[in-house]
Amino acid sequence: MHRDRSVLAQLTDILSRRRAYALSCFALVLLGTAIVTFTATPVYRAKAIVQIEQPSGFVLRTDLFGAGFTRTLPQEQAEMLDTYPYKALVDSIVIISQNEGILLSQYKTSENIRALFEDILCKSASSPDVEGCILSRAAQIERRAPGAPKEEEEFQQDIRARLVEDTGLIELFAEASSPRRAQNAANAAAVAIVWQNERLRKEEARNTVRFIREQLEAPGGVKQQLAEADERLASFKRKEAFLDAGEQVRALMLQMVELSNRQWQGNLRLTDLRTRLAATRLRLGQEPSTLVSPTIYENPTVQEIKKQLVIAEADLLALQAQFTDEHPRVQSAVARVEALREQLRQEASRIESVQRLPNPVYQELYKNIALLSADIVGQEAQMSALQRTLGNVRQQMLAVPELEKQLTQLLRQRQALERRYLFLIERLQEAELTQAVKLGNARVVELAQLPGKRVKPRRILNMLMGTVLGALIAIGFALLLEQIDRRLPSAEQASAWLGAPLLCSIPVVREGAEAPLLKEPVAVEAFRNLRAAIRLSTQDRPVRVLMVGSPLPSEGKTFVARHLATSMAHSGQRVLLIDADLRLPTQHRFDGVPQSPGLVNILSGENPLDECLRGTGIENLWLLPAGAAPPNPTELLESVRMQGVLAQLRERYDMLILDAPPVEMFADSRLLALYSDAILLVVQPGSTPRDAALHAVETLHAVPGARLLGIVANKVPVSTNAYTPYYPSIRRRGL
Repeated sequence: MHRDRSVLAQLTDILSRRRAYALSCFALVLLGTAIVTFTATPVYRAKAIVQIEQPSGFVLRTDLFGAGFTRTLPQEQAEMLDTYPYKALVDSIVIISQNEGILLSQYKTSENIRALFEDILCKSASSPDVEGCILSRAAQIERRAPGAPKEEEEFQQDIRARLVEDTGLIELFAEASSPRRAQNAANAAAVAIVWQNERLRKEEARNTVRFIREQLEAPGGVKQQLAEADERLASFKRKEAFLDAGEQVRALMLQMVELSNRQWQGNLRLTDLRTRLAATRLRLGQEPSTLVSPTIYENPTVQEIKKQLVIAEADLLALQAQFTDEHPRVQSAVARVEALREQLRQEASRIESVQRLPNPVYQELYKNIALLSADIVGQEAQMSALQRTLGNVRQQMLAVPELEKQLTQLLRQRQALERRYLFLIERLQEAELTQAVKLGNARVVELAQLPGKRVKPRRILNMLMGTVLGALIAIGFALLLEQIDRRLPSAEQASAWLGAPLLCSIPVVREGAEAPLLKEPVAVEAFRNLRAAIRLSTQDRPVRVLMVGSPLPSEGKTFVARHLATSMAHSGQRVLLIDADLRLPTQHRFDGVPQSPGLVNILSGENPLDECLRGTGIENLWLLPAGAAPPNPTELLESVRMQGVLAQLRERYDMLILDAPPVEMFADSRLLALYSDAILLVVQPGSTPRDAALHAVETLHAVPGARLLGIVANKVPVSTNAYTPYYPSIRRRGL
């Protein structure tokens, strides 16, 4: 379809169809460019060069802290030239110099430029505002109120500045309608830069001196802040006795090492004392406090009891070997042994109470325990004192970072204030030196010469640009018209857009369009071409039922169906024209026959088929009118009876031509397309919307088995010159 074509081909087609509008637009743009170019006032350009350099020698940089004072860097100076005050000053200098005949090209050095501003342009050396004086003089020359500002549009020159990178050079371009004014404007801009630069440098120096003195001498200034910082530092050292963090840490570390050694040795001694005390207490528990006299074991009574006890125990063992423990003799022997043992204990106790002595070993161990306990208590007290001392040392070490931080902050504050104080003193000396020298850092490198030729307008370039712009605007205008106008442009474009072959173009019929027979030879020939095209297109698949439709109403489908049927009847075919537009039937008007009965009556069963067929005044052509408009046309066309009627008519006639309703509006056309062997779509170039035509084609293609032969372009302007030799009547009728 049309959308598949290349962009260039589509653009060419659009420009071809819209060539009248495109050429008109192009001609208007080109004409306007020519008028503007050849009637514009000529412009001349002059150039001067100024250099902004860093001061050298005794002229030192005096900008301070970015305190708002003007800096004379090249980039900033170039940007300031685009401000209104500079432009107004340059304009005033040009006005005064032209009025008094001052040659600005003679003033190049700083001394000459200073004399020019203060003695010649202003003529009032005592005036504190030289710039205001120059502006007032220019206003008087132009007879303006001194206080009334002049608009930028009223300046007769245009000043532009361009910075040459990495050189400090500023190129000043002045454009004016006369060569002399352009030269004076460029030179005025150059001398204004040098004078303004020197004036701003001196003003900056004065402001810097005043600012620095205020920073130094004012209450709460840098000098007073430095004295207060010194006092705070001295007070901290006296109060904390803290001079150096490194020495303090080393002393505390040595003290901690000594205390830690003493604590370790004390812990060893305390452990030793506790071990000895535990051992002594163990021995003390093992020693009796008193000793029994040795005579207790030599007592005769004791010896006798022991002998009896030995004999009794021997007897007991002998009896136990013979008898059980419950035997009376064994129990009697046990009782005797226990009695002798108790007697021995009593006798020994009696003798011991009489002869027991204090144990000297026990006494010595008890004394040692007392001494060791006293040593342990003393050692623990000493260790507790060492622990407290060590904790105090640790606290002092932990406090060192905070003290060091406070000392560092005080030192840093003092150093910052000291650096600021020295910096201000240095800048004060530089500013006073600069103020005394009175020099700027700008100089004139080259003054402007009288320009010899104009720079604007550039006629060739303007005409070339106008040509390109006109072409672009013309193309854009053509594309805009194409977007606004959504109609099919021409028969060929309609075929390309819809992707269907163009079978025929029907010319505009001026006379007899409603007559049964056409009288215009060109139109008759067009329908013959359509008939031939249909026959050639259906050689492989013969067509018996042909549907003629259109996307929308009023596009000529009824006209085409009627005269196509007439043309086919003239060729000898038996043709039946069926008015299938049940909603708005019009075919009966060609022959002046009644509308009813017709197709509707047949489908509803009211009348038989033969009663509804009508003869026409044309041989081999019959008409089946639509009948009265029904309430349900779609249902009638969709009925089985409709299929039966078409089957009967196929047997009687060679060709059935269906005049169908508009495809875009009703479903009737899709039903008729289902019954048809082929379809013709009638469009009217310049009237049928492209989207509606495209949608109609897509709708017909969606019908199963539908066969769109092609499109018929109706009401197409056709030149009759080619037909004149064959139809002399055309020339006579003036067609």
